[in-house]
Amino acid sequence: MKYKAVAFDMDGTLLASNRLILPETAQAIAKVQAQGIKVILVSGRHHSVIYPYYYDLKLTTPAICCNGSYLYDFNKKQYFDASSLSKAQARKLLTLVNQYRIHTLIYTDTNMTYEVLDDHLEGLFKWAATLPAFLQPHIEKVASFEAVIEQSAEIFKFATSSHDIPALKAFSAAVEADGEFSCEWSWVNRADVALKGNTKGHGLAHWAKHEQIDLREIVAFGDSYNDLSMLKIAGLGIAMGNADAEVKAGADYAIGDNNQASIAAELTKLFLS
Repeated sequence: MKYKAVAFDMDGTLLASNRLILPETAQAIAKVQAQGIKVILVSGRHHSVIYPYYYDLKLTTPAICCNGSYLYDFNKKQYFDASSLSKAQARKLLTLVNQYRIHTLIYTDTNMTYEVLDDHLEGLFKWAATLPAFLQPHIEKVASFEAVIEQSAEIFKFATSSHDIPALKAFSAAVEADGEFSCEWSWVNRADVALKGNTKGHGLAHWAKHEQIDLREIVAFGDSYNDLSMLKIAGLGIAMGNADAEVKAGADYAIGDNNQASIAAELTKLFLS
């Protein structure tokens, strides 16, 4: 099979534990792009937090954001193929967040919002502070999520987290039982909630249709449970060595972990040797 595109999850896959792309990986991606292979980022992140990496890699493709809830064209500065939560659905989720006492961010069409700072956000702010001003994402502290829901044009995702894993699992079960939402675990203590049907695989399929690329012609890399839909739908799904056994089982095979030059070695084997 001659592959025409490569799709990368970001955290735990394209990014090392320090939130950076390894130099070997960046070099291999540049060589792959020079051969006409399209490279696309597929993430649970908001587009504003994807953009610094998009800029550094000199990509031209849109990004698949919020686990497939929308695609974002950075050149036109607009989203498309969006599937967002209604205000009523967002209010229902907020009620559940408060009921189970878990932390959340709400991702809108313009930015990420939070009411309370937590340790994950602190790490994100530290990373953002290392960036040039024009690449720093806007993450807004708000007094009221109710106001965010009322005033936003689009609400794409609730990024929920808790160190109380039983509470987060109970919340996740309640969300799934409702039937209107997708709840995708992006880490051991983080669960992303979006409209039912919004997955990375769903987003990748939309993009492939726009590009007139057969899904069998796409290679996908991922490490977490929210990557499984993408790994399974792509022609070649590759799990990272740091992935759980269930994620590896859903891929065609696994490579080394995200802190080694594993992706660079695999890209070289697939496209450059």
